[in-house]
Amino acid sequence: MTELVIDQVSRTFPARAGHEPTRALEPTTLRVGNNDFVTILGPSGCGKSTLLRIIAGLDRPSSGRVLLDGREVTGPGADRGVVFQSYTLFPWLSVRDNIAFGLRERGVPEAERGRIADGFIARVGLAGFEDHWPKQLSGGMQQRTAIARALANDPKILLLDEPFGALDNQTRALMQEMLLGIWEREQKTVLFVTHDIEEAIFLGGRVIVMTARPGRIKAEIAVDLPHPRSYKIKTTPEFVQLKERLVEEIRAEALKVAADV
Repeated sequence: MTELVIDQVSRTFPARAGHEPTRALEPTTLRVGNNDFVTILGPSGCGKSTLLRIIAGLDRPSSGRVLLDGREVTGPGADRGVVFQSYTLFPWLSVRDNIAFGLRERGVPEAERGRIADGFIARVGLAGFEDHWPKQLSGGMQQRTAIARALANDPKILLLDEPFGALDNQTRALMQEMLLGIWEREQKTVLFVTHDIEEAIFLGGRVIVMTARPGRIKAEIAVDLPHPRSYKIKTTPEFVQLKERLVEEIRAEALKVAADV
């Protein structure tokens, strides 16, 4: 049973010449349970990506700690799969070899890692593109590969930092459905950062709303919508009602940011 505990985590970046230190994240506490799909929503610069990097072990908190199944996170690990907005595939590796990269680093035998990689290639809809190079793929296909690479290591938790932010609306919607379908089948624990309100509702079982910088949790909103979900749920009264509430929450924070410019 996977449990993530974020215990009073804060982050302040040191001062640069002529500037004050930057408080990116106020002390933040959050629990994410087994098989949860939690979305973190907030305006740009609110510290949501900083929080995700701390959970991933790519940054250290200024105070507090992160526990995964009772063990403190002190650096990156195979128990956390990470997908970023920017395309992070190795350009010299094929789709199959990109997906199998973590398995190879862990010493998994070639035949087994090929079997695992091919399984995830099928799950993310990339059959027929196994031997393609990243430069031959569309943005959506590159992100499918990145998600498959993260899942191939069988992490306890999947961390996604606006992974669909650079995609067009149609591709983004398809990727949301694909990811949700994978979660519904695999039942992984997922923490997903976004600034898109519809995306936060459609994917999440809970939406964590963050304030403008320095970020802190402003609200935690349950998404009581049935599974499996399809794009049609976005037009239901329940979805629209949640969206209206979140629009007001985020608008208030965006106005604070605008007032400081």
